[in-house]
Amino acid sequence: MGISHQTAPIAIRERLAFSAGQLPDALLGLAAVPSVEGCAILSTCNRTELYLSGSKPTMHAASDWLHDWHGLSPGQYQEHLYKLEHSACLFHLIKVVSGADSMIIGEPQVAGQVKSAWQLASEGNTLDTRLDRMFQHAFAGAKRVRTETHIGRDPVTLPFAAMRLARQIFGPLEGRSALLVGAGEMIGDCARHFKDSGMERMTIANRSPDRAAALAEQFDAASCGLDALAELLPRHDLLIACTASPDPVVTRPMLEQALGSRRRQPIFALDLSVPRNIDPAANDLEDIFLYTIDDLHGIIEKNQEKRQASLRQAMNLIEAEVSAFERWLHLHDSSTTLKLLRQRAQIERDELLEQARSQLAAGRDPDDVLKRFGHRLLNRLLHGPSIRMRQAAEQSDEELLAAARFFFQDEDR
Repeated sequence: MGISHQTAPIAIRERLAFSAGQLPDALLGLAAVPSVEGCAILSTCNRTELYLSGSKPTMHAASDWLHDWHGLSPGQYQEHLYKLEHSACLFHLIKVVSGADSMIIGEPQVAGQVKSAWQLASEGNTLDTRLDRMFQHAFAGAKRVRTETHIGRDPVTLPFAAMRLARQIFGPLEGRSALLVGAGEMIGDCARHFKDSGMERMTIANRSPDRAAALAEQFDAASCGLDALAELLPRHDLLIACTASPDPVVTRPMLEQALGSRRRQPIFALDLSVPRNIDPAANDLEDIFLYTIDDLHGIIEKNQEKRQASLRQAMNLIEAEVSAFERWLHLHDSSTTLKLLRQRAQIERDELLEQARSQLAAGRDPDDVLKRFGHRLLNRLLHGPSIRMRQAAEQSDEELLAAARFFFQDEDR
């Protein structure tokens, strides 16, 4: 069950997102939902998804839990949630891991994010055998997709789209300056694109000044902590934010003051975070061009038409991988049934053997004891199946009767 860029705008996605620090407790909370036997949570800037396994329906309870965790009314965003079951779930997961379901088709970052979600659930002991196997099968399937198609070749990345959007506003970026808030992979990619485009000056700001300095050193940029943002904003033409903060780190008053100091020179601001890091209320200020990750979609779509053939090829590969997993799942379920059947037979046998031993120790005739043991064991093992076959006959359940004849037929006849 999930929500993504395909079903909801960022204003809704950020309400249902989990920060990295919340995930361990969230996993434990989701695992405690009735009927949930295994679970994992994937939360990125484009999607929040709950992967669940259980013997009974859990969707409604999980939806209530998701809303409750975020302090929302039950079902508040129900119309934006998608729910997939059985093989459709694996089909979707392989699409996600391979980048086939991403805003940017073929982007590689999501694979690492899904692996992190799987590892966190594994470390928290919230995976069961079926869910664990499904994730591992998805990783193998996604590897086939990326190896055997061109879906990931020359991907149009979000940082590349950000640079294209900045050029639409400012023209050539030579002589411009950028303030990059954050120190993760996305900010690093933005810095690389801006540096290659001839950006004159960059400053990297982060909650950890040491991390900001380490990243800035790679691009000959300046660095600072977040406490210097208000002072630095007026000196930069572009503002890119991407941090894990659950609240805005760049506020409307900060931008209003910066624009006043710039004497109507515009600021291009791009928020790549979910939840957003730049106060959305700043959008009504004059001379600011504020965009979110959703606004890059149009630029990205134009550059992805050449990937449609690879995408169709990927769908065929994914269908084959789903079929292989379904075969494993059927074998797993049947082996579980056989295991329970064998355990039940062993319990009945051991109980009757104990009674037979007591009778032999009491001096009963061994031949009589063995006959009685065989008769009682036969009755106990066939009691349940006999009742169910009788019920099937009364209800004209020909399918069940045919299955019984198949399983109990004598192969030598």
